[in-house]
Amino acid sequence: MDKFSLITIENTISDTDANVSFAIICDNPNNVAPIKRIEVDLQSLQDVVQWSGVLAAITSPLLSTLDSQIDDATGLIRFTFSSNITFKNCNNRIEFCINNLLPREGLIFPESAEIRFRLRTITSVIGTYPDDYLFNTIYVASKKPIIKSCKINPSITREATDVTLTYQTINASTCEVKDQLGQTINIQTNINKDVPFSFSFKKHLGSAGTSPAPPFYLHAREGVNEAVENTVANVIVTQSPQWFVMDNFSRSVETLVDGNVVYVLEQFQILDLVLNEYDDMMWAIMQKRKEIPDEPDAPPCIWKSSDGISWLPHSIYLNENNVVIRSDLTIPPELVHCPCIHFGQDELYFIGGSKVDINVCKNTITVIDLKNGGIRTIEAPSEMTSRCMHACLVYPDVQGNDNIWVIGGADKNGNGLNDVWRYNGNSWIAVPTGNVGFPKRCRFAATVQTDINGNKSIWIGGGAARYNGSTLNDLWVNKGPGWIKVRNSDGSADLTYSEEWMAGVSICYLQTNKNSIKDTNTLSYRYIISSDISGTEKKLTCRWILPVDTGNNYYKWNVIEGILKPEFPSIFESLRSFSTTTIGFNGCIWTVILAYISKGNISISSLYYSCPVP
Repeated sequence: MDKFSLITIENTISDTDANVSFAIICDNPNNVAPIKRIEVDLQSLQDVVQWSGVLAAITSPLLSTLDSQIDDATGLIRFTFSSNITFKNCNNRIEFCINNLLPREGLIFPESAEIRFRLRTITSVIGTYPDDYLFNTIYVASKKPIIKSCKINPSITREATDVTLTYQTINASTCEVKDQLGQTINIQTNINKDVPFSFSFKKHLGSAGTSPAPPFYLHAREGVNEAVENTVANVIVTQSPQWFVMDNFSRSVETLVDGNVVYVLEQFQILDLVLNEYDDMMWAIMQKRKEIPDEPDAPPCIWKSSDGISWLPHSIYLNENNVVIRSDLTIPPELVHCPCIHFGQDELYFIGGSKVDINVCKNTITVIDLKNGGIRTIEAPSEMTSRCMHACLVYPDVQGNDNIWVIGGADKNGNGLNDVWRYNGNSWIAVPTGNVGFPKRCRFAATVQTDINGNKSIWIGGGAARYNGSTLNDLWVNKGPGWIKVRNSDGSADLTYSEEWMAGVSICYLQTNKNSIKDTNTLSYRYIISSDISGTEKKLTCRWILPVDTGNNYYKWNVIEGILKPEFPSIFESLRSFSTTTIGFNGCIWTVILAYISKGNISISSLYYSCPVP
């Protein structure tokens, strides 16, 4: 008879994290018993937990539950599926989480508590209960092992056989990495478990069906307390730095047709990118494509990807009378093209007005909670001009604390701005530019670079002096207080873009395996990559900015030759005002181009990506 096991993802409740998660697997991956309901039994904690705040949900991608019900009288959690599932069609893994397991006032948890489960068809328990079931244990500790990061870095590469694995943990004394076949490929002991422990190592991949093979699983342990995280399953090898088009964003959803469950493919289109990664993932704003022309616009929603290739919507969970409801995280349509960044804990910040539409000027921040979809607004001081076409990024203050920085842009009349502000989570502070020649500019490129020693700097470049004004071709950097111009390789002149008309420009910091190895041709380090649209034919040029003498601020261009321009939307040929959103993620540059047509009417490209480093 087949056996069913409850395996650990996170098995510990701590003073600061009351969430646990597990996965159910079968020793026969091809088991086709029809599962209609899963019952999770926490009877051992029935009289201790404050059940009204508990959130329980199936977290496996593509598994749709009709509802999750919590019976506080018995400590039983029921997950009911819209239609039957099997271990065979869900890759032999059903993941679930139970969040906010907090004790009632005046009560304390035991040191450990058994967690049981049952699998049910519509009418009966699957297998022999409890003989065919292997249960697990929830532990209670003041601190729990936490995996802050675990990834193949990068998983899109130009190298076919070797990968680099990196991870960071806290509160774990042992870190063990296993591959898909369960073979241990690395184990580390951490003496000082109270500070973040980071480790990176290279591994030569085995041939198909042999070890080591991804996905890789990191087990972070402190005694019996454990957390488990896995990397992506696929390593993608590209042969050139050419642009690839990523425009297949879809998911399968259940619907009823004549009383029968039918799976329908919903297709989505990308609207914009979030400007920084979070939780080892790249994030984007999507919208469901219309199936008929007169269909109302679907609400924009947030999607995420651990590699840039496989995407899923970000879900939120709400407890309504002990029934847990799962839904997509949607955002107000007016926020879609406002600069968006992750800041703080589990929040998205939409800052100021539009990146591309002069008619949308604001000086507010709209914050959306990634856990429950809650929305709040932060007002800027009155002396901070409402703006659009500005730059936003996360950069530390002099104390090393991350702040949101807002740079330049245009006011409602199209006049360029050159003021700089930062927001520390509580208040706005005007940042002196320290240079009377710091130009006003809008619709420009900005990024934060982290060098080989971990030092950060802000880079900006290109753009226009005002809306529909003359384009700028200079670059500036902020390495410490104040802004300085970037100079060419011998310091004889400014480092500039070409003299052609610049329709759109972006720069991004791209972490690569060569960031800490001198390039054999240039004898320098590769850090920042620029992508700019220029000339009447709208050429797309990609090039590295290479340091020559960082002490004197001397740099040079290194053009990536032979890259063909991806196919832009045909309407781009007749437009002049563009905004390019580009981020560096997973060894690639990822770009979405926005083009202004008229008030409230924006043309959006596909998502393009390129792996530029051989």
